[in-house]
Amino acid sequence: MSVHGTSLYAEKNWLQFRGSNFNPVVSDAKLPIEFGGDEKKNIAWRTEIPGRSVGGVIVVGDQVITTTSTGMDQRRIQLLSYSSKDGSQLWEQEFVARGRPFCHPTSANAAPTPASDGENIYAFFSSNDLACVNLQGELLWYRSLASDFPKAGNDTGMSSSPVIVDGVCVVQVECQGDSFAAGLDTRNGAILWKIDRPSKANWSSPTSAKSADGKSWVIMHSGSDLLAVSPKDGSVQWKIDIGCSTYSSSLAVNNRLFVPAGGMTAFDLSSVGKEPSKLWDENKLNSNPCSPVVLEDRIYAVNKSILICSDIYTGKVIWQSRIAEGSVWSSPVVVGRNLFLFSQDGKCSVVKLGEKEGERLATNSLGDDVLGSPAVVNNAMYVRSVSALWKIAE
Repeated sequence: MSVHGTSLYAEKNWLQFRGSNFNPVVSDAKLPIEFGGDEKKNIAWRTEIPGRSVGGVIVVGDQVITTTSTGMDQRRIQLLSYSSKDGSQLWEQEFVARGRPFCHPTSANAAPTPASDGENIYAFFSSNDLACVNLQGELLWYRSLASDFPKAGNDTGMSSSPVIVDGVCVVQVECQGDSFAAGLDTRNGAILWKIDRPSKANWSSPTSAKSADGKSWVIMHSGSDLLAVSPKDGSVQWKIDIGCSTYSSSLAVNNRLFVPAGGMTAFDLSSVGKEPSKLWDENKLNSNPCSPVVLEDRIYAVNKSILICSDIYTGKVIWQSRIAEGSVWSSPVVVGRNLFLFSQDGKCSVVKLGEKEGERLATNSLGDDVLGSPAVVNNAMYVRSVSALWKIAE
């Protein structure tokens, strides 16, 4: 089962970082504008989780899936499932990290967001340990990429999230040592392909797109290039030498590819068998460090605390507004016409996306740091703070 597309199944689940379709927009959901605070307004439940995580959550059916890392040097890594109804724990799997668990104090070994194809769950960690379990939490396979490639990793930690495309789990492991991207067979964890990548630290995540003739691509970028590869064999379909952000990720919507490069650069994916042509670039549309989101004919990017709205056809900035205070790592989600953005200190700005401006409707506090991106399913938002899991709903 592919997570790419607009199937009803994908709409009712949140299967990976930035949602099942890589563009975190939910048009028909309803979320409360105000929540949290001392009175815990509109908090359906909160579940404390030992250890620390800075990754996002995914939702598969009635399960909310997250990770955590505990113990000395965060060497104990766990994949956990909770009931979306009441927050009770359904199952857990625990492993011992075989790779480098060391990371910056603000990060964690549990940094990447898990992914799912709707049948199994794939959890990747900063230590380059990769585990696959079924929906009952039973281990299907485990792969220590650090054992295969012992020089992979860096002292500030890895955080690129995996993507599942056409039965292949793609990971982007870019660092100063063994720097590579690889595709693993989702059935058994076998490495189907591996390509060398620039030997520089990169925390951006791969994404998926469809070519004009309907073939699947995996899109990845670094500080020196942008490329598309076949998920089946890793063959490079095209490559463009361009310096891109090493934090935020690209986004493909309706035959357009939006890349955080030189601010933001848009490419045309509609030509068959050709390298995509550049449509526009806009240096004011800087998405750093979180990833952009597209709603209808507008693209929204957050540059630190400033929300910037631009036209997807020209890149021209329509409006910009200060919406957050403090540093922001979590990528925004759009529900209806409201954008929800968490800053690192756990404060969530809710912004109404207007024609000529962004109106901040509320600022809500969870009282715990949030660095991972939320998931929105069935009129509820699930948020992983560093030490707890939250369900926000009326």
